[in-house]
Amino acid sequence: MYLDLITISAANVAVAAVLAGMLLLTWARDGWSLEAAPRFVGSWGLAALVFSLGGMAMLMPAVWGVTGGLIIGATLVTLSAGMKWHAARLFAGRPSAPAWILLGAAVLLLAAFLGLAPSLDDRFMVFCSILAVYGFAAAYELRRMPDASQSWPAITLLVLASASHLSWIPITLTSPLGSVTAAMTSVWLPYVVLATLLMWVALAFVVLSMAKDRDEEEQRSHALTDILTGLPNRRALFEVAESVVERRVHGGGTPVSLLIADLDYFKDTNDTFGHSVGDEVLRLFAKVAKLTLHHSHVVGRLGGEEFAAILPGVDGEEAVDAAERLRAQFAESAGFMSGLPVGATVSIGVTADRHVDSGLSRLFRMADAALYAAKRAGRNRVVFIGPDDSAVAAGDDSIVRTSPTRLYSRRSGLLEFSNEVSP
Repeated sequence: MYLDLITISAANVAVAAVLAGMLLLTWARDGWSLEAAPRFVGSWGLAALVFSLGGMAMLMPAVWGVTGGLIIGATLVTLSAGMKWHAARLFAGRPSAPAWILLGAAVLLLAAFLGLAPSLDDRFMVFCSILAVYGFAAAYELRRMPDASQSWPAITLLVLASASHLSWIPITLTSPLGSVTAAMTSVWLPYVVLATLLMWVALAFVVLSMAKDRDEEEQRSHALTDILTGLPNRRALFEVAESVVERRVHGGGTPVSLLIADLDYFKDTNDTFGHSVGDEVLRLFAKVAKLTLHHSHVVGRLGGEEFAAILPGVDGEEAVDAAERLRAQFAESAGFMSGLPVGATVSIGVTADRHVDSGLSRLFRMADAALYAAKRAGRNRVVFIGPDDSAVAAGDDSIVRTSPTRLYSRRSGLLEFSNEVSP
């Protein structure tokens, strides 16, 4: 089948322009947002627009007899390849590197005007090499994403496109183009243009799909994240709790501990120092909790000044140690904030169980009861209630187990509280 180069090139320009319009309109619908997903679509649309302009310029010598259009068009096409690479880099969460976008175009121009690539075939091979490098680099950026599973279609297409660009080099060596006039009657060059067109179409729809998946992922993340502290919210915590239960049921039962923390006299903090300081206290506790607890522990905000942490695989004694470190570190960090004597502290209720197989609701009730006991005992302390409903308070340097109706603390001595602490 014979393909006319001018006709297929014109079709290539038209399709690229349509794809650019589709992608840019999609970006405009998102309000020209600079978030990862919309920006990825918009950047790809801009690259498609530059590509179509480059293709139009490359048609000038054949259609209008305009000299210089070929090198201008090739430069724009290499620029569009750099823009695609940069879009993939930003989508993968990598820092911006705008200078590298221009590198390919600069290399092509220098090779042409400094005589490094004097003939049309030499410039075409440099052109193909630059496109291949940018394509492989874009695939590499997407491969480096934390979750690259949704990027494999784009990675595959980019690698195939880059490999095809490289394959044109030996063809050029065996069947030289010679001149622009001779290239118009080339047997294989129209197929190169057609392959480029098909790759652009496929990549445009893959980009839209990837952006949609990322957008849905971000929306879900926002729905499960507390805006003020950046911690998982109540819904996210209970989802984690359910997954912990499922793993324990199938794993034969492993210990799990739960911490519920409540900032002491938080209303007074807001009334005395203002809500902005209160927000800073909440953010500080979130920061201290993330730094103090192990990375496998899940800490989140239940609401207001109340937080919880799920500690899979941790028994009660380890959990009390962790809670005591958290309490002490927060009290130290929140003594003075912005020069103000805030003196914020936290009370923490702790519980643990090895045999929960129907849900963590009982564990939450026990931890809440332990928190209530800590509040009644004077606040700024850790109280543990175990599976047998016995209460334990963490002292400054020890853990002492007592009866269900007694609480021990090195700071305050032996204290009485009623059986109300039992759930």
